[in-house]
Amino acid sequence: MHKTIGLNGVTVEYEFERKKVRNINLRIRHDGTVFVSCGRYTSEEAVRRFLIEKADFILRNIAREKEKAVNACRPKDYSDGEKVKAFGDICTIRVLRKTKGRARAELVYPEVILYVSDPADFAERQRVYEKFRKDAITSKINEMCGYYGPMFAAKGVRMPGEIRIRKMTSKWGLCRPKSGILTFNSNLFEVPEEAVAYVVVHEYAHLIHADHSKRFYAEVASVMPDWKKRREVLNEY
Repeated sequence: MHKTIGLNGVTVEYEFERKKVRNINLRIRHDGTVFVSCGRYTSEEAVRRFLIEKADFILRNIAREKEKAVNACRPKDYSDGEKVKAFGDICTIRVLRKTKGRARAELVYPEVILYVSDPADFAERQRVYEKFRKDAITSKINEMCGYYGPMFAAKGVRMPGEIRIRKMTSKWGLCRPKSGILTFNSNLFEVPEEAVAYVVVHEYAHLIHADHSKRFYAEVASVMPDWKKRREVLNEY
């Protein structure tokens, strides 16, 4: 169910759901949308008061998430002339009709060129771009793992048995030490390379320490002394 409320003069739409919970729960999603849940018998007036009390927090975080989305500059139409980001650099999509071979894409800075059968076909443009995007970040992650992995191997760390790339909504990377699997977010394609490298080192360090303790960050720093600056760059996305 979708509802609206006025917060500090701004009309905010939010998704509302009743669940088996005690408290009123609030979440600002990564696309800037608002989700609110509460117990079956919580009154709508109580929810309204809660949201008004949280108005500054809600508006601030909606703006923050939207700013991140703008900074990431991901395509919407995959159309000729659309601006996108590739490893932190702003590029322009160029859509050309292919003359031979399969539909494909290539990055020729400052352009991402899509060679397609029908330039007017949105589904084809999207498919070609997204395949190119995933292939590009997969190649970059594997390259970085090949660089940083031996540094951790020298510390006696058992290397991951598998490296995966997939779209995730709340994490840049994920380490499962027991299974030896490192997973990286395909959305890292838009992120500057120095920040992508930080994510790689961060997940490798989790093969030593599963938490985010001082010992964990000391391990990160031993390989990447400027990790804090790189994390600041990452947080912009």
